[in-house]
Amino acid sequence: MKLVIKVGTHSILSEDGTPKESVMQSLVQQIAGLQQEGHHVILVTSGAVGAGRQVARQWLGREYGNSLGEKQVLASLGQHELLHVYAHMFREHGMLASQLLLTKQDFQTRQHYLNIARLLQEISKHPQMVAIVNENDSVGIEELMFTDNDELAGLLAAQVNADKLVILSHVEGVYTTHPQSPQATLISTICKEEDWPHVSTVKSEHGKGGMFSKLNTAKKAWKLGITIHIAHVDEPHILKRLMAGENVGTTVLPAKKKSNVKRWIASHTASHEGRVVVNEKLYALLKEQGRVMSLLPVGIQSAEGDFKKGDLIEIASPSGEIIGVGVARYDMKKLMDYCGKKEKPPLIHYDYLHLF
Repeated sequence: MKLVIKVGTHSILSEDGTPKESVMQSLVQQIAGLQQEGHHVILVTSGAVGAGRQVARQWLGREYGNSLGEKQVLASLGQHELLHVYAHMFREHGMLASQLLLTKQDFQTRQHYLNIARLLQEISKHPQMVAIVNENDSVGIEELMFTDNDELAGLLAAQVNADKLVILSHVEGVYTTHPQSPQATLISTICKEEDWPHVSTVKSEHGKGGMFSKLNTAKKAWKLGITIHIAHVDEPHILKRLMAGENVGTTVLPAKKKSNVKRWIASHTASHEGRVVVNEKLYALLKEQGRVMSLLPVGIQSAEGDFKKGDLIEIASPSGEIIGVGVARYDMKKLMDYCGKKEKPPLIHYDYLHLF
């Protein structure tokens, strides 16, 4: 079984930035056990900036702020400190830690996407190796940074066709309202669209995410056919219990599995090269649950951009809402000749179409 496990800053670092060694040791031990049982694990970990703050205080006597430049310095100081802790702990179990530092730009083209997938596939051939992934905060461009590592974990889960995405946090799971409210109750299972709750956008002090981000990532992974677990990192033997099917935290049951191409399209993070606006009739057809269809020019009322064959383009409703994305089978010029006409080849084939 393939698992992507994401752990947040607040879960593995104390308030002063020092590692919570007991938590990290437990996590490493559980991952090592899963690998020894034949499972393949990718660990997505936050904490580089937090660890860098502790190093800067101890060695430089300086308290850095939260500007992009300052956080880049902190990430460059803290990333290798963080990996050193993980590497030392994994070696105690006879395992090697492999580090991957990624940015959104690494997911922008099909070739980059496949390069990452190939590397992860090679690592998965060695039970003694575990891939540890973090965003490359030290060189990231602000406009192209991940929302947080929840988003990165979701992209990787889609990329490797993971069976499970496990998000470990400092909360027990998803609640019906804010966890501190007396009326809050834990939601054990989410299995259909109407089950998704409205949650607070409040973030943790040292992290970039929050439950809103976790649910947003979970919703994308759910549509791609991946089971998601959101649970407390301090739950004893949490990974083993989840693998055994125990109902711990919140479990999001998956929808139907998507193809490799559709997973790439759904997880693509680059700016799209163009946009087409469908008419009311085609919009109504696309909204029908379970309908399998390609995007024909007869149902397109307008288009914009200078896209070419093979480019990713957005699909908008008549009101302008983005409802999907797909790969163009021909360019903008040809679409302008075909737009609104019957018996013309589809602009986007169903196999290369992903509706949100």
